[in-house]
Amino acid sequence: MSTNDAVTKNTSENNPEELSRLLELELIQKRAARQQANARHKKIRSASLLFLVVILFAGVAAFFFAFMRANEERQQRLTETPSAAHRP
Repeated sequence: MSTNDAVTKNTSENNPEELSRLLELELIQKRAARQQANARHKKIRSASLLFLVVILFAGVAAFFFAFMRANEERQQRLTETPSAAHRP
């Protein structure tokens, strides 16, 4: 290496504008990576919430149909019981 190369290399390393530009570039790259990660997490969070809502509605629907079926069976037993009691 010549002394001229060492001097230019040393001045570029100590140049505050160059350092701030490199730092800014690195920060921009990290920010972009963070935004991509946040977008992925937001999609996963939305999908999880949608899945939870679907499960909740399925549970409510299952409870409703089971309750209605039990209510129908109870009414059938009530209508059958008096007719059976009148028969000797």
